[in-house]
Amino acid sequence: MTSNSKGELPRMLTREERFNGLHERNFEAIRRYALRRAPALADDIVSETFLVAWRRIDDVPDDERPWLFGVARNARLNLERSRRRQQAVVSRLAADPADSTDEADGRRETVAAALSSLSERDRELLLLHAWEGLNRREIAAVVGCSVANVSVRLHRARSRFAAALAVEPRQAHAPFPLINGGAPDVL
Repeated sequence: MTSNSKGELPRMLTREERFNGLHERNFEAIRRYALRRAPALADDIVSETFLVAWRRIDDVPDDERPWLFGVARNARLNLERSRRRQQAVVSRLAADPADSTDEADGRRETVAAALSSLSERDRELLLLHAWEGLNRREIAAVVGCSVANVSVRLHRARSRFAAALAVEPRQAHAPFPLINGGAPDVL
């Protein structure tokens, strides 16, 4: 609702006004999320996320950010599944599939190796918390579980990540220490 300066009753926002506000407030956060997770699919993820938001604008909760991250996550997973299926077809058709690797610096390789050794579920929780800056309540809304469940899962994911970093051979020479715990979330 919006109010005016004449003291009249506030008017309800139209669907278009509500969507435009939602888009303006959240576009950059959803774009960054998509770029970090799947750079090649980022535009498609963002487009699909806001298409769903437009279609379901009446279902968008007041706390829209976690809901949008959940939609973006589902869009990313669907697009990645589709891309994997397409790649499987290309691989079957190609006699000698190309083998490509992307070399990064040692620190990035160490973290990437540790992250890739985690399950998709653990990785998603850690990235939602660390990269997207979501607290436990918001993560719970994104992944569809309770805040208590997120707290337990996030603690376990952090422990597994720390263990994966410690197993990595380069960890002994890494220029950064592991930090136990973390900042508490405000609920």
